[in-house]
Amino acid sequence: MMSRWSLSWVVLLVLTLSGCIKEEGAREQMVDLQAVAVEDPAKQLVSLSDAIERSKRDGSLYARRAMVLLRQGELDKALSDVNEAIKLSREPANFFVKAQVLYLKGRHDEALPLALQAERNSYESSSLYVLLTELYLDRKEYAKAAQFARQALELSPDDPHAIYFKGRVSEMTGDTVVAIRHYRQALELNPDFAETHRSIAGLYLAQLNMAQAREHTEHGLRLAPKDPELWHYKGMLQLQATRKDSALVSFERALALSDTMQATHFQVAQLRHGLGELEMALQHLEKSPRYSSTLKALSIKASSLERLGENLAALRTYERMLIIEPKHSYARQSVARLRYKLERPRPQLDSMAVRQRGF
Repeated sequence: MMSRWSLSWVVLLVLTLSGCIKEEGAREQMVDLQAVAVEDPAKQLVSLSDAIERSKRDGSLYARRAMVLLRQGELDKALSDVNEAIKLSREPANFFVKAQVLYLKGRHDEALPLALQAERNSYESSSLYVLLTELYLDRKEYAKAAQFARQALELSPDDPHAIYFKGRVSEMTGDTVVAIRHYRQALELNPDFAETHRSIAGLYLAQLNMAQAREHTEHGLRLAPKDPELWHYKGMLQLQATRKDSALVSFERALALSDTMQATHFQVAQLRHGLGELEMALQHLEKSPRYSSTLKALSIKASSLERLGENLAALRTYERMLIIEPKHSYARQSVARLRYKLERPRPQLDSMAVRQRGF
């Protein structure tokens, strides 16, 4: 995926921006930019490329083509075009387009000053405020995120994306009741908003409201079948229903889409350990360092190491468990067992030979 943002948000951005470059673009009569906004993307690119060939000094044409490329996911080409647009015209909207491209490329630190530059140059758009909300959420600067979320709603009170990000601010600051209310409101306005289904499913799952979590997870997967978080949620729901084989399939589907999901690696480690696939369990534990100090992770690691014959490493892991929980009976028994196994004297070879001869 390009980012957490859906393609629908990018489409909304393109349509929102179609008006902001209209005045500059009106000077170029060789292509109807307003009409281009609703054309087939391939036709848009052909029309805009032809227009650029005839008028290479019109920054609005490069900006518009950048938006089409952005919608197509061709981020490098979009960045090249918007850079050219900025050279020709320092319209605030051009900085917003570049900020969006950089955001989708994962270059958030570079995107933020450009988005702020557009905002400080009197560019008003709920899409810009939504982008700023998300950028500040990434930085965990919740007060600023809340400020831009409010501005987005003031400008577009019925914009489901603005409402969704208001909910995100509430969720990130711990107010899950308000977050769910905003998410449900966003879904009333746009029932096919995949990100909202994902976010609300996660909250319901945390609250053990399995019916609601299942409903939004399944709806979200119908809309976004390549969303790894939704596959993780599906796996968790299947675990709750004691369908371990199905859960493992869902978790592995999530990891095939995104191999950096530590919570998913941890779940797979537990399931693989239960199946006796010890090497695989250890590999998944290594990819979930966030859980490495939990008793469950240490127990799986120690048990796997011991069963693989790595007794000294297993002993050290059980000892770590006792540091965390001194009264952990299984760890205490395991430490005693392994110390005896490692410390007991080995019989001499010659005495073994004597016994083998029957003396």
